[in-house]
Amino acid sequence: MKRNFLSFIILLSFTAVVITSCGDPQFRGFDQTETGLYYKFHNQSNDTIQAKIGDIVTVNMLYKLGDSVMFDSKRIGQELEFPVEPAQFKGDLYEGLLLMSKGDSATFLISADSFYLITARAPQLPDFVDSGSFMTFEIGLKNLMTREEKARQEQERLDQRREQEQIDLQNYLTENNITVEPTSSGLYFIPEKEGVGRKPVKGEMVKIHMTVSLIDGNKIFSTLDRGDPIEYEYGKKFDTDGLDEAVGMLKKGGKAHLIVPSNIAFGAQQRGQVIEPYSTLLYEVELVDIRSKAAYDKDQENKRKQREVSQQKNKNEESAILSKYLKDNGITEKPRESGLIYIEREKGSGPQAVPGANVKVHYTGKLLNGTVFDSSVERGDPFSFPLGQGRVIQGWDEGIALMRQGGKATLIIPSKLAYGERGAGDRIPPFSPLVFDVELIAVE
Repeated sequence: MKRNFLSFIILLSFTAVVITSCGDPQFRGFDQTETGLYYKFHNQSNDTIQAKIGDIVTVNMLYKLGDSVMFDSKRIGQELEFPVEPAQFKGDLYEGLLLMSKGDSATFLISADSFYLITARAPQLPDFVDSGSFMTFEIGLKNLMTREEKARQEQERLDQRREQEQIDLQNYLTENNITVEPTSSGLYFIPEKEGVGRKPVKGEMVKIHMTVSLIDGNKIFSTLDRGDPIEYEYGKKFDTDGLDEAVGMLKKGGKAHLIVPSNIAFGAQQRGQVIEPYSTLLYEVELVDIRSKAAYDKDQENKRKQREVSQQKNKNEESAILSKYLKDNGITEKPRESGLIYIEREKGSGPQAVPGANVKVHYTGKLLNGTVFDSSVERGDPFSFPLGQGRVIQGWDEGIALMRQGGKATLIIPSKLAYGERGAGDRIPPFSPLVFDVELIAVE
């Protein structure tokens, strides 16, 4: 390579003979390492520091199978950052990264068999992959850091976040004319409704409605959206220390606006994709009810018995109800071996959904009686998840893997491939077959 010019020339001379003799136009212009990795550099910077195992790389990445682009980081508008790991198989992408320096761009040909079976951990080679074929990876190495450099960068980011939190908090207080003094912990408790009776004591069950937002007003979660309050044992860790403190200051029926700084929220920890380190949170809280733990336990026991009766009834009737649904709706498609019924409504023309791919779907989920229990279409917000990793119900992992981007289908999913004997909350009873109308918007 450019960092050891003599050895590079020797290797180039050897691989050129091998590739030329092969005569396959797919490999034309590529060099090959001793392990079988095909590579072609498009740009080589003057940086002499190559990536090492353990380094953190930031890359633009595109990979495709034949002419089908399977993933392109530019499409999602975000470069990828990940550590360089030991090679998973001879001639894999990690080996290619070890040839690169910051500013380099190159194309690598990677065994499709090994990529899907080892890297993507597919249970078997997908039908659309020919054994012995190669995938094309186009890589632009934008940045390269050691773990120590990455740790220092992260600490600097956290320090900046901590300073910015104080600025944002003071601006919020000023802009909203908030003059209430914080408690000793830093909680700003702003009463909106007094409530009646007494305040809860530790060990009692409290039922609350709450809406949580970032200080910029971006809503994170609300029990009001789902219609059901949350019940938990007061005194036990539930959400944030700030919320727990505030609930103890409310009477039944009382409401309050809370400003919860990060020191009594999640501190330096990031929560999901929304709550960054050192984030002040805003709460709207209502204490709906207080009751004893004994009353709660008795109620839960009664509900458990009712569920058992309902479960047994639903289990006994599921097959008959599903058969009637199919007959009433003129559905003649045969179930797959798993029991899933897949009905293609519109054939997609884009990439095939494969295990390991990140897929984006629009869906509407219904019970067999037509009751809609969830719909990304109504929310106007498609749902994304990694396919084949158990992040969704089994019927989804199986059904969506049969689709191509742009396709539409109906999945009729027996309960054993959905939520089984447990159901899902109050909306999906135990042993409930489900119907999903799905549209595969993107395969990344």
